[in-house]
Amino acid sequence: MAASLVPVPFLLLVLAGSRAALAASETVEQICAEATSGGAHSDLAAFCVASLQAASGSDGADARGLAAIATNLTLANYTAAVATIKALERRGGWSAAQRGALATCRARYIEALNVVHSAVHALATGRPQDYAADMAVVGKAATDCEDAFGAANAGGGPSPLRKVDEDAVNLTTMAALIVRSLKK
Repeated sequence: MAASLVPVPFLLLVLAGSRAALAASETVEQICAEATSGGAHSDLAAFCVASLQAASGSDGADARGLAAIATNLTLANYTAAVATIKALERRGGWSAAQRGALATCRARYIEALNVVHSAVHALATGRPQDYAADMAVVGKAATDCEDAFGAANAGGGPSPLRKVDEDAVNLTTMAALIVRSLKK
């Protein structure tokens, strides 16, 4: 049985592609490390890397491109959160206080979606202060949602949106930190 040989040009192309992918990964890792360093958010570095590497277009993106991707991930996350909340409302079986909490969550996430669009525009037009102010409002939606369930579940029951809210806060914070790192 004869061994098959891989053509050298093909092997070089594969190696070059692997090296480019590695360089892009290092860029994502470097940008996430820089954005999350020196503060209370260093625990978000791994979340930042995993989120951005999973996103389309992050390969080879510079810091500004990754900031846009992170903001778009926030937009997608908040859109999905609204759908999740609506599904929970349709499912039913909630106490009056929990229905009120779900309504609060839905309203806050919908308001935040409008503000995310404003943040996207601020980022695209080079207004980082407006972006930061918008993203602070956006992040508050998730914490307001958790607070609403904390009050509704005074008996100690967990929020059905805990993971959704946690991801929303993390994505919003990550995006804002990347944009803040652009000014350095």
